[in-house]
Amino acid sequence: MALRQRRSSPRNRVRRVRVTASGMQCELRGGSGARLPLVAGFDIDGCIITTKSGKVFPTSPDDWRILYPEIQPRLASLLKKGYKVVFFTNQMGISRGKLRPEVFKSKVEDILQTLQLPVQVFVATGPGIYRKPVIGMWQHLCEKANAGVTVDQSESFYVGDAAGRPVNWAPGKKKKDFSCSDRLRKLDSMARLCDPPTASLTSTSQEIIVAVGFPGSGKSTFFQTHIVPKGYEYVNRDTLGSWQNCVKACERGLKEGRSIAVDNTNPDPESRKRYIDISKSAGVPCRCFNFMASMELAKHNNRFREMAPSNAKHVPVNDMIFHSYKNKFVTPTLSEGFSEILQIHFVPNFADSQLEALYRQFSEG
Repeated sequence: MALRQRRSSPRNRVRRVRVTASGMQCELRGGSGARLPLVAGFDIDGCIITTKSGKVFPTSPDDWRILYPEIQPRLASLLKKGYKVVFFTNQMGISRGKLRPEVFKSKVEDILQTLQLPVQVFVATGPGIYRKPVIGMWQHLCEKANAGVTVDQSESFYVGDAAGRPVNWAPGKKKKDFSCSDRLRKLDSMARLCDPPTASLTSTSQEIIVAVGFPGSGKSTFFQTHIVPKGYEYVNRDTLGSWQNCVKACERGLKEGRSIAVDNTNPDPESRKRYIDISKSAGVPCRCFNFMASMELAKHNNRFREMAPSNAKHVPVNDMIFHSYKNKFVTPTLSEGFSEILQIHFVPNFADSQLEALYRQFSEG
């Protein structure tokens, strides 16, 4: 983690610290040299400020106002009670080139000048471990940016506006939350692996298994854990380069007497028919493993594998790829020519507790 720090500035001017590790992060301080165990954390947009224009997103750098008149005195009251006030904000536009860092820095200076309060500000400028809801910014505060004072996590708190609430969650025709990045998500790690639960994952007879599922739905990990160790030949478009090469690999493997596991997304009957036809020509059954992870979960898994340390290389997956799969997807049926269809449920498994903790910091991908 590399830090570059400027000399302290006057009260309510911004001192900027840039952190370059697993994405960009900035720490902006507005005269807050406090070393306190109590932290009152807040999101900025929709929590401290809103737009003057009334639009969802600001139309210019000065399109903002303090959300409620009570905010400044409430923050001042927290300071008097011994809390350090800290703002945490995601600003992906900086890494995407849509927002210049100096423009956002100036905006923060204006906000702090209006509040006339000492505030420490953390800005996640890109994807990675610092972007909420992953708690990298909070961890950096606790470990590196509180002058060695241990934060009392039982008495500290964070307030955000993105809890994943539905439309009309409160009186006044409230819109649904744009995200659930300020809410932790739970997964049932004891969920059953597949349906029907009595089905056999592998066969002693030669066959083809065709995967169907979003990128990030667990196909590769599942095959490498449960199928390939049983002697199946692993066929994957990311490594072979094209579906044509996958077809050739299947034909070659079957001629050599091996069973085949096809690890591609295969969203529609057309993409699956290639392998069904090969199995018919070879006189062997073709089964479908339909990976049931939703797009939301698959995007979360994709983001997790981008952040988690790993020796494995993954092809980058963006939103366009996820939506393309969703638009093409047709639920596989036996009428396509499959001898059996198993529904494979995503069950997370972690090498250590730190990876599990990182995974359970739910994000929107």
